[in-house]
Amino acid sequence: MPIFPPGDLFRDLSLVLDSAAAFYSILIGAVLLRQWYDRQYRRIVDIRLAWSTFFIGMVVNRGAFIFADFYLTTEPFNTIFVKFGYIGLILALSAFFFALEAILPNNTRQIFFIAGLLHILLTIVFPRALLEMVAASIAIVTFVGVMLFLNYTMRNTIGELKSSIQKIVAAFLAGFLGFILASDPVYYNLGLWPYLVGETLLVIGITGFGIGIIYTPTLDELDWKQQLVELFIIQEGGLLVYHHEFVENAEIDQVLTAAGISGVQSLFQEITRSETGLNIVTVGEFAILFSHSLTFTTVLISREPYNVLLAKLKELTSSFENMFGMIIQNFEGSLKEFSSAQDLVNSIFQ
Repeated sequence: MPIFPPGDLFRDLSLVLDSAAAFYSILIGAVLLRQWYDRQYRRIVDIRLAWSTFFIGMVVNRGAFIFADFYLTTEPFNTIFVKFGYIGLILALSAFFFALEAILPNNTRQIFFIAGLLHILLTIVFPRALLEMVAASIAIVTFVGVMLFLNYTMRNTIGELKSSIQKIVAAFLAGFLGFILASDPVYYNLGLWPYLVGETLLVIGITGFGIGIIYTPTLDELDWKQQLVELFIIQEGGLLVYHHEFVENAEIDQVLTAAGISGVQSLFQEITRSETGLNIVTVGEFAILFSHSLTFTTVLISREPYNVLLAKLKELTSSFENMFGMIIQNFEGSLKEFSSAQDLVNSIFQ
C-alpha cells in the first residue's frame, strides 16, 4: 500500500476509509462470534464462527496496514507490519477454509486450507518486493473458495433466503473488487482516485456482506440434508400412503407408526380445538414436521426443525396432491399406486 506524506488531504481520506473497514470488520466479527456463542449447540465447524474468523482477520489486516502506511513508514518496521497484516488475514482465511471445506459437499481434500498455510510460509520468507504476488495469489484462492460456497448456498436455498444470498454475493463482489483496487499496483499504475474508489468499495462490501450474513439466520440450515430421517404420507383416515427412509432405521412397523402419528395429531386437534393440525412437534432429539392437504398429511422426521425443511415439505405436499390427489381419495391400501412418488421425493430432497 502507498505511503502518504503527513498532512496530505488524500492521506486523511484514505485513513478514514481504512479505519472504517477495520471498525466495521471488528463490529461484524464480534456480532457473528456472539451469535455462534449463543447457540444451544456450538460447533467448531460452524458457518458463523467461520465468517467471524474471516472478519477478525480483516481487522488485523487493515490495522497492520494503517500502522505501516501512516505511522511506521521506515524500515524494518514498515515491512514487519505489512507482513503481519498479510499473515493475520491469511491465517484467518485458513481457519475459514477449514470450516468451509467441511461444509461443502465437494471432496476438496482441504486444498484451500493447505493453500492458506502455504501462503503464510511464503509471506514469512519472501522479501517485501514479492509480497504483491502473494497477495494476488491468495486473493484468487479466496475468490474461488468463497464463490464455491456462495454457489452451493444458492443451489440449496429457496425463497427469501435465496434472495438474501444473492445480495450477499453482490456485496462480496463489491468488496473483492475494492480489495483489488486498493492495492499498490493500482495506486502506482492508475493513480490515486481508483485507489480511493477501491477503499470505498471495500468498506461498502464489508458492511453489506456482514449485515447480509448477520440478518440471514437460516444460513445455518445449509446442512439440511444431514437432518433428514424419515418421511410419511398418511391418508386422512390414518392409512399409510407412502414411506421413505433417508437414513437406515431400526425395523419398525411403518403402518402402525403412521396410524400412531395420525392418532396423536387427532388427539391434539381435539384438545386445542384446532382445525389446521400440528405443524412442528419436538420429541427428544428429533423434530416432527407436518404439512396438510385436504386428503392427506405429510410428516417429516428430522433432527432439526429447519424452516427450509418445512418449506420443502409443503412443496412436496402440493406436488403430491397434484399428482395423486384423485388416487388418494379412492385409496384402499395398495402402496404400488404411489411407487412413482420416489422420483418426486428425490427431486425435492436431493
